[in-house]
Amino acid sequence: MRSFVLTFLFLLLISSAGSGDTERDAGLGKSKLETLLPSPQKGWTAKETGLFTRETLFDYIDGGAEIYLAYDFDTLLVQEYSSGENSIIVEIYQMRSSEDAFGLFSLNRQEEALSVGRDASYGFGMLTLWKDRYFVKIIDLDAKDTSKELILSLGKGIAQRIENEGNKPDLLRRIPQDDLVCESYYYFHKNIILKNLYFLTQENILNLSEKTDVVLASYELDKEILKLLLVQYPDTVESRKAYEKFNRDHLKAAISSMRNLRKVGEDLYSGVELEDRYLIVVLEGNTRESVNKLLTAAGKSLTREKVDK
Repeated sequence: MRSFVLTFLFLLLISSAGSGDTERDAGLGKSKLETLLPSPQKGWTAKETGLFTRETLFDYIDGGAEIYLAYDFDTLLVQEYSSGENSIIVEIYQMRSSEDAFGLFSLNRQEEALSVGRDASYGFGMLTLWKDRYFVKIIDLDAKDTSKELILSLGKGIAQRIENEGNKPDLLRRIPQDDLVCESYYYFHKNIILKNLYFLTQENILNLSEKTDVVLASYELDKEILKLLLVQYPDTVESRKAYEKFNRDHLKAAISSMRNLRKVGEDLYSGVELEDRYLIVVLEGNTRESVNKLLTAAGKSLTREKVDK
């Protein structure tokens, strides 16, 4: 599964960094997004900005725009700073909700966590951060750590210009915090994201759509690493349909209760539980006991949050 994630993140990087023609935004007018851009530092020149909408995003991200459009994306501002042969690309994605800005950040999280914006991370010459409705990516095209100080300065300058903090998805509060692997969680809506993060099948086995909210997270229990999927559906009719489909197509099991556990490989177990309009799925367990333990913990966490709210 790790190979899927690494490949996915690599494609996100190479598909967006400097691949578009910034002249394509002619006629769109000066964007409010440009007010978020810091002035270039001494020795650096800011080139003409590029603006891309949902309709034109494919002009910039050739082959990877579907990932961004799977969230509630609105507008992308691209700014290149250059100094001699060195180039740094700033991408500011304006989303229609702070939750989806966080979702994009969760897909692009790097190794080193930083305190910039609401959350930020850095690795291999790339800074990613989110704040309010904005997801920001700043990339040194040569992946030089010598540019780290400049990249961080640009990131801080942008974050300071964003007035509101924004909210993380409420669904994150509903997953268990005990045994959660640090920074291992992703937030999304559609099956295209799940297929890149964790491949179950080509089919949309959980009936994911723009109307579903999903968290995928990793947990360490008794030296095992298990995957937890928590899916929130619009109503109990949709969650029940997904529960039945997952039992039928993945677990190959009869539907006898609101919880099912089955062996799905030579050494792996999966489990699923239906809780109102939520579906809890546990994957990659080495034993029935570990799957059952995480299902129980997730059910209790979900119930507790519902009562508290």
